[in-house]
Amino acid sequence: MKTQYHHIRLLHSTRAALLALLLLPAVDSMSQAPQLPASNETSSHLTQPVPVRIENVVHIVGLEEKPGTTGDLTFDEKAMNFDAHGHSTAIPHRSILAFSIVHDNKPLISGTKGKLAEAAPYGVGFAVTMSRPSVETLTLFYRDSYRAIHGCILVLPKDTGERVASALASVKLSPTDYPKTGNLMPSETQHEPGTQIAPASRLTIPSVEVTLPSERVDGIPSAFPVAVFENLIEQLTQSRLFAHVWRAGDIRITPDTLVLHVDIENWKNGSARGRGLGPFTGATVIKSSVTLEDASGRTVFQGEVDGAKRTNGESLEATNSLAKHARKALEKTRYLQSNKSESN
Repeated sequence: MKTQYHHIRLLHSTRAALLALLLLPAVDSMSQAPQLPASNETSSHLTQPVPVRIENVVHIVGLEEKPGTTGDLTFDEKAMNFDAHGHSTAIPHRSILAFSIVHDNKPLISGTKGKLAEAAPYGVGFAVTMSRPSVETLTLFYRDSYRAIHGCILVLPKDTGERVASALASVKLSPTDYPKTGNLMPSETQHEPGTQIAPASRLTIPSVEVTLPSERVDGIPSAFPVAVFENLIEQLTQSRLFAHVWRAGDIRITPDTLVLHVDIENWKNGSARGRGLGPFTGATVIKSSVTLEDASGRTVFQGEVDGAKRTNGESLEATNSLAKHARKALEKTRYLQSNKSESN
């Protein structure tokens, strides 16, 4: 999965162009969200692409479907759609902030179907066609109607990445690396006209905004910060440490909200296939710094948090390990414990 298509590798200047693009108004990205009318100016310069349909696409993280759900990925002139079991999720093209497509040209371990399933990407071999010798991974960030950022990872069948890239190129979207700074937004949050902002929370238990992970090292596949971001939101929501867990960029965030930063400081790229041959062989390890700030910018917690995958399974599972360890570290924080005890 580390090798990307040659046309996907970008120069450093591309990131600056992305930030300029993000100043354009965002639109809704969830199928159930209220639709915003497209501007005539934007619609006039977009070409009318031929609809693209790709079957047997596997959802990993970021949509409402469970990890491992298989569905059809379609593209039209307005949106990218993932259809599975009668449910459809639409991500309008104008809401996409960044995307990349990575090709894994390493064949699966030969042998029985069980071995093939164990070696398949992200531990969802049961949902991946057994005859597929390699896969391609689509990773993207997009906004919803509240301008909150979501990450999404989809595993594509072999030799379909070019079709996805072409479909997005037809609506003026180019592949873009995940920025190491974690910045996919303008410096100031801009509210949509007519949107009502909730008043400052009066709850004793605070809310928290999870920012996009930043990176201090090169070579981390874009799927990893996406998975770290989504897994952190899931773990913190389950913890009930916070009144609400906000996504970065959400216009409903209240002024008294805490802010959580994750900086990936180092990582070791292990091998799922190596671990399949023996335990604790080819471990994947992610080392990060986690900082929790109050509304004034004062640090109320800072610590080192690691995640690892050392046994049989896909390397991306190290991101879930990191999220769980971050949750445990925050649960021991005096600042949050005192707020929780006062609310009881």
